Amino acid sequence: MIVALVFMIPSSGISLAFPALTGTIIDRIIGSDAPSELVQTGGIFLGLLSLQAVVGYFVSVTMSRTTERVIAFLRGDLFHHIVRLPLSHLTTRRVGELSSRLSSDLTQIQETFSFSILQLLRQSVFLLGSITLILMTSVQLTIPILIGTPLVVAAAVLIGRRIRRLSTKTQDALARTSTIVEETLQSINAVKSYVQEHYEAHRYDEALHENATLAISGARLRAIFVTFIIFTIFGGIAAVILYGAKLVASHEVTMGQLLSFLMYAMFVGGALGSFAELFGQIQKSLGASVRIRELFDVPIENVGEDAPPITLTSIELRDVHFSYPERTEISVVNGVSLSVENGQRVAFVGESGAGKSTTAALMQRLYEPTRGMILYDETPASMFTLAQVRRNIGVVPQDIVLFGGSIEDNIKYGRPDATHDEVREAARGANALDFIEKFPEGFKTLVGERGIKLSGGQRQRVAIARALLKNPPILILDEATSSLDAESERLIQDALERLMSNRTTIIIAHRLSTVRTCNTIYVFADGTIKESGTHEELLAHAGLYRRWCDLQFLR
Repeated sequence: MIVALVFMIPSSGISLAFPALTGTIIDRIIGSDAPSELVQTGGIFLGLLSLQAVVGYFVSVTMSRTTERVIAFLRGDLFHHIVRLPLSHLTTRRVGELSSRLSSDLTQIQETFSFSILQLLRQSVFLLGSITLILMTSVQLTIPILIGTPLVVAAAVLIGRRIRRLSTKTQDALARTSTIVEETLQSINAVKSYVQEHYEAHRYDEALHENATLAISGARLRAIFVTFIIFTIFGGIAAVILYGAKLVASHEVTMGQLLSFLMYAMFVGGALGSFAELFGQIQKSLGASVRIRELFDVPIENVGEDAPPITLTSIELRDVHFSYPERTEISVVNGVSLSVENGQRVAFVGESGAGKSTTAALMQRLYEPTRGMILYDETPASMFTLAQVRRNIGVVPQDIVLFGGSIEDNIKYGRPDATHDEVREAARGANALDFIEKFPEGFKTLVGERGIKLSGGQRQRVAIARALLKNPPILILDEATSSLDAESERLIQDALERLMSNRTTIIIAHRLSTVRTCNTIYVFADGTIKESGTHEELLAHAGLYRRWCDLQFLR
């Protein structure tokens, strides 16, 4: 890019020679010079024009190629940074906002790099070169232009600050519109079920109105700037014409010199006139850069992907407390202590919001405890990298999220290097093989956005197959069978009994029928463990578990 800009400077300098050559030609025509001298001057003119065209092509292509690569790198770098941010930070931001940073904000920067910076440098060369040349031509004619230039610079500084603030607000408003689109389309089934099309359209219209209002305010400021420049600069040029005509009449300057001077003066006016739009574009990019820099300034997780593989088979929590960063005053987990030994099958039961899923997230180190300690194989969690811990834990979440590729791609997400036979075997173990083979494309069937083309039970079985393919030492099932019919659930439970032998398994469940055979059942309430024991031990005394069993099994 530096090489292209360096070449652009003499290219712009060549343009500054055209007014002088034009003035020379006019003077020679008026002076009735020999035709050979006119041809010589015209040849120089044509040669410089050709040279400028070649250099201009090189500069434009080089800048475009470099800009595309730079923006692609920046966009990739930003995405790599976003996906490595801690979950505690990502949950505080909306998906549409992050998408807008990757698309709209970076597009603003791209336009600046590919056009505005190049034009700004070119116009700066025109401005400085033209002022120098008109000073050499006539100091008297230069005075009106020199008076207008400081006024324009001062206005640019004052108005530019306001434009930058408005541009930042405009980019934020644009991000909100992207967020609404993202949320609406992701939840389109709910939107249509509740007949809320009008509400979502109205919400989007309000966001668009806010964005348009801010954009119009910025455009109004830029229009004021441009109008001021036109009035100042071209008013000065008009004064130069009148004053120059007087000098020509008194033979102090020639007609060609006056014409050259006027062309240079128009270069100055055109350069200052373009500064308004270019300066506004750069301010908009600076506003976008502020938001992108805010993301880059958030520290990423040190996942430790290059750490050597290890095997972990047990988890222990000692007096663990946790509050979400955005709600530090509310404690979600309060002094939880539990132990899951190698090969054991334990269950977390309790009402919604009791802290079961959050405790499981802490076990995966998706969050770090506010207080307390987590140990894996009797070793503090700090001794392992996040990647080492998470690679040993497979999860089938309650809210199944599939990617928009094929069924095979989604299952192989658990282990990308798996063979087709291994994928097929995992699907068989999850009781998913039958319905997959009924599709005409089989494992190549596309699941659609977030798996929308599959039923809830089918999505859960694909997710179970993904976890089985990963074959982790520790498995977390968060309501993994809640959407299956009775027959499929029976087959899944049989598969789990067979495939989970000698594997540490944590089952999070509301349906107590799925946890009767667990080695230990932990009863959660208000973010802590109220009871623990086997199914029979918990039924032996009156407590929460016994009351829930009575509600589920006797009614």
